[in-house]
Amino acid sequence: MSRRPAPPLRKPCPTCGRPLAVREGSGERCKLICPACDGPDPLHSPKALGWAKGSLRPPKRPQET
Repeated sequence: MSRRPAPPLRKPCPTCGRPLAVREGSGERCKLICPACDGPDPLHSPKALGWAKGSLRPPKRPQET
């Protein structure tokens, strides 16, 4: 019976505690990011931007005269 090597330990995220992932940077530099905290901002996704720029608007209040 052979023992498998232990997986490398990854530094935990200081905010949520999940293991950090490696993001390839420019050149030889790599950056550690948290997939949960540093992931893409959902408010800047193409779907959210299209929805915000769409034709739907809240109803206007009637003018009081």
